[in-house]
Amino acid sequence: MAKTIKPLNPSQVDKAKPKDKDYNLFDGDGMYLLVRHSGTKVWMLRFKDDFDKVYKVKLGSYPEVTLSMAREKRAEYKRSIAEGKEIDEVLGRGEYGVKLENSLEFIARAWLDQYAKRKPLEEHTKHKRIRKLENHLFPLLGRYPINDIRPKDLRKVLNHVYEKSADNAQRIRADLILIFSHAVQYGYIEVNHAREMESLDLSAPKNHRPALPLPRLPELIRRIRSDTGYELTKLCLELSLHIFIRSSELRFARWSEIDLAKKLWTLPAKRNHVNGIKHSDRGAKMRERHIVPLSDQAVVLLRKVKKLGGSSELVFPSSYNGAAFLSENTFNTALRRMGYDTQKEICFHGFRAMARSALGECGLFQRDAIEKQMSHQERNDVVGAYTHVAEYLHERKRMMQWWSQYLVDIETKGYMSPYSYVNQDIEIMKT
Repeated sequence: MAKTIKPLNPSQVDKAKPKDKDYNLFDGDGMYLLVRHSGTKVWMLRFKDDFDKVYKVKLGSYPEVTLSMAREKRAEYKRSIAEGKEIDEVLGRGEYGVKLENSLEFIARAWLDQYAKRKPLEEHTKHKRIRKLENHLFPLLGRYPINDIRPKDLRKVLNHVYEKSADNAQRIRADLILIFSHAVQYGYIEVNHAREMESLDLSAPKNHRPALPLPRLPELIRRIRSDTGYELTKLCLELSLHIFIRSSELRFARWSEIDLAKKLWTLPAKRNHVNGIKHSDRGAKMRERHIVPLSDQAVVLLRKVKKLGGSSELVFPSSYNGAAFLSENTFNTALRRMGYDTQKEICFHGFRAMARSALGECGLFQRDAIEKQMSHQERNDVVGAYTHVAEYLHERKRMMQWWSQYLVDIETKGYMSPYSYVNQDIEIMKT
């Protein structure tokens, strides 16, 4: 007597945890969930032909392919077999198979290889980019010929991804436009249907890389100063408010990059790798040397940091191992300890957003100078060709000193908007 299998429910699938060895959770009618020891979950379908030859088909990865979606795919396979179709036709093999070179996945991989060389992208960045497509796009559309894919198909996939992650949906939409453009360029298709997705309402998550409203800056400074954590972490956070560089640019810093006498920090395009420490060779994010003028306040903070670090060549050595760097989780952990929700209120990257907002609002500095200080890449190729060589160093020195003085004054005298701060003498004269 055949064993009765009780169908799975969504909760069982979601709560399935990895074990030392791979194992299966059966849904019945040949379908099961393969839970790998690595933690990945894959839907599989097992069936036999008329000669009892066993076939196994991958239906997709969970959670991208849900339980209900996997059952729909199972039903499609079963229906095709019941209709008497050849196994090769059912499995899309041989003369029935999609030509690999026409598939969305093949073209997407070719595009990324070319794109990574042109930018260029570091290997770990390229890997993250393709993994996003492998996890969210390829299971749903990857096997289809790109010339058969229409806006309605893209819309359906992007809406599905959006339900899981709005940020991933935004990024995949941007990549699809580039992938389809690549396909047009190489003659696979004549029309870039992904362009029609530009107007699709995929609002970015409101609290992605959240930042505090500027009026809460004095509160943030006070909380950093009164934090009970590692003293070097407090100094690092306070310094980051003044110079607002990225996490890896800050954490992996060496003293050889900093000239306190000239008040300049020169972030190299690439740093020397420290054995056993992942990504320790990361330099400036844009992979070009980036100069950070240091205000008087920033120099004072760095002198305190140097005194704490002793003879270490690392600017911010770990409290647990002086030969290693502060952990990438250090900053957000500290912010949570201070009482902030790093998903909704502020995360470390939000320091940059607050600085950019204030510098733009004050009206003192050119946009190009601000963007140069933020180390943002110019999206317009023509503009970028002219501005990438311009350092605006004199203006940026004034900018960084203004920003540091603004932080000091709003902490001691109370909050004032950047615009009002700049125009306070004028307002006083008017009265």
